[in-house]
Amino acid sequence: MWIEKTDNGKFKYFERYIDPYTEKAKRVSVTLNSESNQAKNQAQRILNEKINSKLETKNKSKLTVGELLDEWWEQYIKTVRKSSINSNAKVMKYIYANIELDTLIANADVKFFQKFINSLNQGYAYRKKFKSILNMSFNYALDMEYLTNNPLTRVTVPKPPKTLSNMSLIEDKYLEKEEVDKLLKVYYSAFQSYRTGQLAEFMYLTGLRVGEAISLTVDNFKEDEAMLEVHGTLDYSGGFKHAKKEIPKTQASYRVINLSNRAMYILKEAIEDNKIRFNDYSSDSYIFIGKTGKPIQTNSFNNSLKHTNEKLGKDKINKAISSHIFRHSHISLLAELNVPIKAIMERVGHSDEKTTLQIYTHVTKKQKNDVANKLNELGM
Repeated sequence: MWIEKTDNGKFKYFERYIDPYTEKAKRVSVTLNSESNQAKNQAQRILNEKINSKLETKNKSKLTVGELLDEWWEQYIKTVRKSSINSNAKVMKYIYANIELDTLIANADVKFFQKFINSLNQGYAYRKKFKSILNMSFNYALDMEYLTNNPLTRVTVPKPPKTLSNMSLIEDKYLEKEEVDKLLKVYYSAFQSYRTGQLAEFMYLTGLRVGEAISLTVDNFKEDEAMLEVHGTLDYSGGFKHAKKEIPKTQASYRVINLSNRAMYILKEAIEDNKIRFNDYSSDSYIFIGKTGKPIQTNSFNNSLKHTNEKLGKDKINKAISSHIFRHSHISLLAELNVPIKAIMERVGHSDEKTTLQIYTHVTKKQKNDVANKLNELGM
């Protein structure tokens, strides 16, 4: 550090440092009223702070895994929806509690992360989620030039071995029309479950996700054109009572679909009933609502599906029934009607591409076999 006296009688303190980006010498300064020992100590402290602030962005070799996760998360939450933040916050909490946070990122290699992934006592899908979060944070480290490679790209998530008990048949992912009819018959037999039945049937007729269906508002329904605008889902981050509609994650999820006569009837019936029950019902009000006027909850809907299936007794459907099965059932229905796969995927929003193709291939193959069997019956 050196000192220069200014024209106005004050003292300017200087210190040199090497800029980490240009590798050239630069200097910082501070002006004080005195050159006493106390002033010199104060100046040195201020100059050191200034230099450290210039150097800290390039001090990458000392960054720990915990510090990187903190820095990445701060940037990440500015770019995604609240629902994604809430979902990934749970994963982050588990990572913070179980990974060695004080490990330097320069030392966190493939073996380090593979050991962590292997130690997780969760299912395959959850372990993939953990890897995804870590991968995003280390891609951020690449972007910031803290590292030159991302070890997560070579980390694998072990798949459980396939057994007869955990193998899922493609037929179990969708309902046949007769099975849908059985569920709807129970729903429509009681006033208390009638609206939930409307939601189930509407999803079967349109292929909407449950979040898309319960977030539909009156102005999404274009009755004159027999069209429906699908462009959102509900955000429950503020609690169910304060749920808000938010935009979809992908452009493909924003779509306009044609409605059948039955689908239109369900919407019109629900809207008219809501107008009678609620005086403040308007064009921006939700369509599939419960007795409180709030949208039907996803958890409540899934619970009602299980309860309704149990009511079938000996005719109970032996499949894992949840809201998503109606979306898959719609794909099956369209495949049976020989609708092209591209048109189906556009209608359902390009989600679950693998499952969509599996169902489509299975149904069309079954149809071809049926044709051959009918020809055989005719002796041809």
